[in-house]
Amino acid sequence: MVRRFHRSIYDELDELRASMDYLYQLALEPTDDPLLPDGDSPEIACQYVHNLNSEVTGNDDEVTVTVDTVPGPGNSKISVNLMNETLIRVSLDLEEIEDRVTEGNRGREQRVFSLHRIIPLPVPVIKRGARMSLRHGVLDIHLKRSHPVRR
Repeated sequence: MVRRFHRSIYDELDELRASMDYLYQLALEPTDDPLLPDGDSPEIACQYVHNLNSEVTGNDDEVTVTVDTVPGPGNSKISVNLMNETLIRVSLDLEEIEDRVTEGNRGREQRVFSLHRIIPLPVPVIKRGARMSLRHGVLDIHLKRSHPVRR
């Protein structure tokens, strides 16, 4: 076999490794996010193009947070945590398992990923009297304001 380039066969692998190291450094580089509590660092949440889109609306006596979650088959666990009176954290852990049988071969595909979102609230809220509902992949969280507006 005659090589047209005067390079080692391992040069291509070295270039691939260097580019992967660069991508890992970009992904794991710490950011200055003022919404993260002290000691927390951002994580690579998911390799898929999913995110937790949210919308916050306020009334005279309550604040409503609407979050689009990831619908679909699988075991999903949703947790909501009121970090302080103006920050709420929504976490979604999803596990999808798919069994396949093709031409006598059995296979199992398992995907597990987590999504986290910290949402700032416009006014201080309290935990007491909070309620939430999940319908068709949309999570609604209703929180009472700590100081309701009186008319």
